[in-house]
Amino acid sequence: MSKTSLPKVTIVTPSYNQADFLEETMLSVLNQTYPNIEYIVVDGGSTDGSVDIIKRYENRLSWWVSETDTGQSDAINKGFSHATGEIYNWLNSDDILYPEAVSVAVHFMQKYPQYELVYGDRVVIDNKGRILDVFEPVSVSKRMAGFALRIPQETTFFTSRIWHKVGGLNTELHFVMDSDLWHRFLEETRFFHIPVFMGAYRNHEESKSVYGMGKTVSERAITEVKYLRKNYSTFFSRIKYLRRGMRYFNVFQQAYEKNKRRRRLLKEEVRELIFDNGKS
Repeated sequence: MSKTSLPKVTIVTPSYNQADFLEETMLSVLNQTYPNIEYIVVDGGSTDGSVDIIKRYENRLSWWVSETDTGQSDAINKGFSHATGEIYNWLNSDDILYPEAVSVAVHFMQKYPQYELVYGDRVVIDNKGRILDVFEPVSVSKRMAGFALRIPQETTFFTSRIWHKVGGLNTELHFVMDSDLWHRFLEETRFFHIPVFMGAYRNHEESKSVYGMGKTVSERAITEVKYLRKNYSTFFSRIKYLRRGMRYFNVFQQAYEKNKRRRRLLKEEVRELIFDNGKS
């Protein structure tokens, strides 16, 4: 199948002073098996050598810039303002995509066009790339989203239509902008879970989950979490003992979904897709 017969996928990487990880991130996109990718890198004016790394690969980028911005959300919005793809994904400058991730995402988006967002499973790695944990999320439903809406951002692909329909990321949000976006997307489409590992999230001292929402929780992070609850929680999800009970329900739901025949068939479909790609 020719490159032009496949939907174009636009991937945006926002970056600021992440030279230690940026090249690995960029190569994880540039070395994808999927042939029709538009790659955009938006740097916030780094001073640590990041720009030299970007220039090393600029002939393989559709667009890039290094200039001051107001934060990650602003950078991502700026990147997608230059996008011409039908399907979008953003990959932070310390995370990575596995080689078949885009091919797998496009396959299921084409097979099930009623879903305008698909997401896979995540591996959690440290600053050396060592595996710390895995995250295998449960299926998302609008009914349960008021309790929790957690999907691995780096493995999430969505149509350009819904991105523009909801207006992109809220640039006032720094810690929960992805969760806010998922809630708004859920008003437009259902989500499809692909039960395979499609990318890795890097947990290190400079990542926002550590310095903002980890051992030390920033006031801004607390304010943004309150914003999410105010805008997207339901009457029942505000009841403390029900929220606590949902944690146990999610464990049960995860175990149940892992043993469903449909999940096994999806995994087999991915294996066959990767095998076929390898032969072509």
